[in-house]
Parts: sequence; structure tokens; C-alpha cells
Amino acid sequence: MPSSIPISAGTTPQPSVLLLEEYDALAAAIGSALKKFAPGHPVSVAGSLAKAEAIASEAPPALFVVDVDPPWPGLVDLLQTLQDTNPNGRVLVIGTAVPKEIADERGSFGALQFIEKPFELADFGAAVQALLGPWRESDSANSRGTLRALNLFDILLLQGAASASVIVEVEAGRKQFGEIHFIHGQVSHAETGKLDGLEALAEMLNWEASTLSEGKKRPSGNRTIHGPWTAVVLELLRQTKSARADEAPPAVEEPTPTKAALEGAKKIVVIDDTEMLLIFVTDVLATTHPEWQITIAGNGASGCKQVERIMPDLILLDYSLPDFNGDEVCRRLLQDERTAQIPVLMMSGHALEMHAAAARFENIVATIEKPFLSDALIDLVQRTLDGAPLRIEVPTESAASIGSPERSPAPPKKKPRRAVLSEAVTLSRSSAVSSIPGEETTVTKAAPAQTSLITPVISTSKDAVLGLFLDVLSMQFTPQLQMGTIRAKPSSSGVSLHLSSAAHDAMPVEIGFELGRTELDANGHIATMRLVPTMKPFQPAKTRNALQIGDVAVLPGSPRESVRLTPTVAAPMTMQLLAHLDLTGVELSRTFQVEHVFLKWRGSRVRVTLSSKAAAGESNGAAFEITVVQLDASGRITEILLNPIR
Repeated sequence: MPSSIPISAGTTPQPSVLLLEEYDALAAAIGSALKKFAPGHPVSVAGSLAKAEAIASEAPPALFVVDVDPPWPGLVDLLQTLQDTNPNGRVLVIGTAVPKEIADERGSFGALQFIEKPFELADFGAAVQALLGPWRESDSANSRGTLRALNLFDILLLQGAASASVIVEVEAGRKQFGEIHFIHGQVSHAETGKLDGLEALAEMLNWEASTLSEGKKRPSGNRTIHGPWTAVVLELLRQTKSARADEAPPAVEEPTPTKAALEGAKKIVVIDDTEMLLIFVTDVLATTHPEWQITIAGNGASGCKQVERIMPDLILLDYSLPDFNGDEVCRRLLQDERTAQIPVLMMSGHALEMHAAAARFENIVATIEKPFLSDALIDLVQRTLDGAPLRIEVPTESAASIGSPERSPAPPKKKPRRAVLSEAVTLSRSSAVSSIPGEETTVTKAAPAQTSLITPVISTSKDAVLGLFLDVLSMQFTPQLQMGTIRAKPSSSGVSLHLSSAAHDAMPVEIGFELGRTELDANGHIATMRLVPTMKPFQPAKTRNALQIGDVAVLPGSPRESVRLTPTVAAPMTMQLLAHLDLTGVELSRTFQVEHVFLKWRGSRVRVTLSSKAAAGESNGAAFEITVVQLDASGRITEILLNPIR
């Protein structure tokens, strides 16, 4: 893959975004999302640490996004370098989840922010927008610390999120040295001077201005720290925070707003369980209207209590909440005369459920589909608070579309101030499947029910070898005992997929695949095929070259009649079919997981081998041509007919 993909460019220096991603497909998808959520920031993609460091040295990024699944050896050294060269930069780490209790306890103490992989597109967009600003002068800005604040706790969380096996070396001053060992993300051992285990780890966490680097050795098998890394880090975090709180100077109280300043100020309650989205929404609203009073809640029950206490002018409500959904919040608010008249702006990535709730509950006066941009949110909030006569058409599953849907006047009864706003964009399937290097990918609008992104493969070489194991149903032989036509069926739905070194970066091939829908051309030959990833790696079947005959038939119709042999059902003959195909696209879910792989057949010519090795025989097997293909109702291959090529 290209080591750097310029997603956008400008002639004047602008705050930029740098993505470190190993796989082409994810780089294209995440890069496209970054372009949407950070439209004013040039975005570059690096496929290696060296390239990332080179890009950062030329244009220090305002945001560094790094996917740590799989882990990057040397990432700690790169972060330490960026701390020196770009101390104001911020970092978003994509990896294993950091438990909520750690995130809550950590608060503003740290430089790295984390998002769990796989993630919803809306959550990713909220995290990016929150880290890029705008920032109000409050604790929420501090909770997105810069690289200047990089510390050992950040590295503990980083290695846990990456499930890394590495040694982190810690140095402070001239006489303080220590090591922390990680095995698959678990803190297993720590040592410094005469201390080891938790005592050594706690000692290093208290060192001032320490320098961090990765050791060259492999982690030791000597285990002095036991238990899950989350429990270890949480306890140490509490101890460190408690000690620092005792040493901290008294906080300076902010001036209390005057009565005049509070007069006419709008009160808004935001209910959402995604921390970064709460930060983003709060900062956007407070930056645009500093006089507004904004209160947040992380679940439905807490949100209802805040609404009853504050009696706000507007409620921003997420549909999907951890305790009960947004429609239940609306129902409870309608049961109380005091809160029944408070307008609700519902926001969610679950478009159909959200629109159905808007049709049922009269207090939902507007909806906005996640992910959304700050300008769209501010505009809708302002118009809702101003009592503007909003129009709405609640989309159905067949008619709803992403973008700005056609809107018709709401019924005159109840509250006619209702609006729907959608902003999500997906890559079109047609453009992705047919896209080749050098062609521009078309961006189209799609229905909210569509949950996938299809991105073209960026590699200049897209060669793939498909391996399919077949059970022979019948086999013909010529009078010279040369192999003739073979009728066979897939022995299982599992297939192997091997990519060339250039195409290997397009996606992780450690996962297994199953046959998906196959499409035929006008001549009945295979044109395209989908593969569906499985949870387990591919396990090759055992081939069977012995042909235990169940039936023999002589085929008339030619001067030199041929013989057809049918294997017994109990002992079928099993072969492997290998075909060279083009990898044309990868379909990603909204959580950036591979859902389908698209392959284009170059023709009907294949190789057949009796080797059970996954990639063996692609050049030495017997050459055959697929002449007939039978599909089931779902488009999966049920039977094929192979003719030898002499």
C-alpha cells in the first residue's frame, strides 16, 4: 500500500490529522470518515511508524489517530518523540476497550483518549470532533489532554488496549531506572532498584518527568504482578490521584454568573452514554452560546432526574441508552405535567427506531441522525429553541434517505415543530466493486437501514488465490484412462483466501471465510463472488485421492465411449479447486469490521489438486474449466461441472 495517502490538501498550513493504520481497507474507510468529521483539517495516512514520524516532522498533527490492533512495536518511542516535537497534539487510540471505571477515575489525568474497536461511526465522529475542538474554557477541555501530559498511566492503558507483549523502560533523572513487562496487554512484572512487583510499579508512577521507551528484549516469564491489568491500573490510579489531590493547591473558584447574565439564558439537558459525544455537544453549544446552561446525564434514569430538577428549555436525547431507551424517557416525561411540554431533540444512529419513536411521542419535536456536524446541530437546536415552524416527514424503511430528506408539513395538532436531519454518508456499492486504482470513488446517499461501507482495495496488485474443497459426485474417464468431466459440490462452505504481498495490506487474512453470494454472467459463468468472514481461521479439509467406486456407467454417443465413475457416499473423493481472482472491494460495517470481501473472476479456468495444503498446487495442479454452475436460492454454489483443458 502507499505509505501515505493524502486525503485532503491545502496550500496554507492548517491543523492536520495523521492516521496510523496498517490495512488499506480500514485506512480508506477511516480516512473517509476523518475527512467528513474534520473537513477543515488535511488528513494523511501512514502505514508504518517511520512514515508517520516523517509526516509529523513536516506538519505536526493536531490529532494523531492510531489503530493499535495489531500492536505497533516502537509506538511508545514515537509518542515520546511526538511529545518533544508536538506537545500540543492530541491522540486518539483505537483498540481494546478501556473499562468505564478507569475512564471515570482517570478524568483529565492523561494525554491519550481511547475508543473501543469495533466502534460505531457516530462514536468515532464524536471523539474526533471533541478532540479537534472547539473547546470551551472548562474541565471538558482539560479532559482531552495534549501530548505534553503524556505519562506512565497513558502507556499502561495503551499496552492494555493494544494487547501488546513488550517491555517499557522508564528513566527519571540520572539514577532512576525501571522496567515494566507486558504479556498480551497484562502487566506481569515491574522492577526498579531493589523493588519489584506492585511496589516497583507504584514507585515509577510517582517519578517526575520520566522518559519512556521500548526495550529490545522480550518480556520476562517472571511474574510479580498478578490479576487483570484493569484492576491493577485502577487501584494504582486511585492511589496516585489521592496523593496528588493532597498536594494540589486550593482550587480557584470561578466567578458566579450575575443575575443579569442568567436572565434569558436557555437551559439544556443532554442525555447520552457516550462520553466523547457529551463533550463534543457540550463544547459546541457552550462555545456558540456561552450564556446557555448545559447539564449532562449518562443514562435515562439520571437524565429524567436532571430534567425534573432543572426544567430545561430543551432536551437533547440519545435513543440508545444503557438502562432504557430514549422512547421510554419520552414516555416518562409525558406522564408528568411539568415535563410533558419540554421539547425533545432526539439524536441517534438507529434511524428507523428513532423515527418510529418520533411518530409515537409528541414531545419529540426534532431528530438528528448520528453522526452529525457541529453546524447542523447548532442550527437545529437554535431553530427549535426559537420556536421556528419546523417541517418533518418521518421516514419509513423504504422511503428514508440520508442527507436532507423531503419534508412535508406535520399534522396541525399537538406540536407542529418537528424536524429530521440526517448527515451520514456511505460509499456506494457500485462504485466500490468497480473501482480500480486511479479512479475516483463515488460518494452517494443511502438509506439509514444500510449499515455498511464498501471501500475499494487501494493496492496496485489485487491478486488473490481462492481455495475451495470439493466432494466429487461423479468423474468421467476416457478409454485411455485420462480424467474427463468432473461433477462436484463444495465439501463445506469454508474457503481459503491468499493474497499477494502487495494486496495483503488490504485486510487481515488471519480470519476465515465462507462462500457468500455468487453472481453469474450472461453465459452462466461466474462473474463475481462474495466471501463472508468467520470468527475462526480457515482450517483446510483433508483431501482424499482414493476413489471408492459406488457405481460404474458407460456413456454412449461417441465412437470411443467413455466411463463414468460415481464414488460411494460414505467415502467421497475430495479435491481442492484453486482459482486466481481479483480482490475488488471490502465491505465494512459501521463498526469498521469486514462484512464481505468482493472477488472478480478472471475467467473460468482453474486448477484442481489433491494437495490439502491451503495454497499448494496453484501452478502444478491439473487445469480445468468451469462449464456449469448451480446456485441455491441465496446465490451460493451448490454444484459445479469441470472439464479438463488438454
